[in-house]
Amino acid sequence: DANKIFAPINKLRYLCLKHGIKTFISQDFHHPAHISFASTYDKPLFSKQKLDLVMENGDKLIVEQIMWPTHCVQNTKGAQFHSDLFVFFNDKIIQKGTKKNVESYSAFGDEFYGQYENTGLRRWLGYKHITDIVIVGIATDYCVYNTVLDAVNFGYHVHLILSCIRGVDEITTKKALDHLKEIKAVTIYDDVDDFFELNKIYFYKL
Repeated sequence: DANKIFAPINKLRYLCLKHGIKTFISQDFHHPAHISFASTYDKPLFSKQKLDLVMENGDKLIVEQIMWPTHCVQNTKGAQFHSDLFVFFNDKIIQKGTKKNVESYSAFGDEFYGQYENTGLRRWLGYKHITDIVIVGIATDYCVYNTVLDAVNFGYHVHLILSCIRGVDEITTKKALDHLKEIKAVTIYDDVDDFFELNKIYFYKL
């Protein structure tokens, strides 16, 4: 049902543009032989594999990696934004997963707090003096979930709109949402109207 999120996301995008809210788009942009691809290691799709990695700075790591289908390969159609998504000239484009041997579910960078891949998102948010982030997109149980966790750890308040997100798997999606509901710095809304209604005092001041 991922295609069902375009209409509410575009509605949110229009309202953000109308109120002058700063926006960024996270773009997966993977090396053709990225460590997350089952094809890289000739392993079964969605299996979990332990990988011995050598990072660019020489660090040696052992990680457990989910083997995903090949997706969002750099400079291919698969990495382009969907044609149904509104993309505006003033959007900040954040590319992630650009390094061959680093998994980056979060828009902020890798799971090691950006030690091996830092997208620069945190620096950009700080420069814009942003305190609250509205997160939408896919996938609820991976990229959205990890971006929310990083944002909370970095001191931001996160707003999550259920009509604007979709997960990969029902079980892992429920687990992710159940965890996020327990975090005080995360506010969850049913839809875009719910989000704007509960925050209308703020938007009227813009």
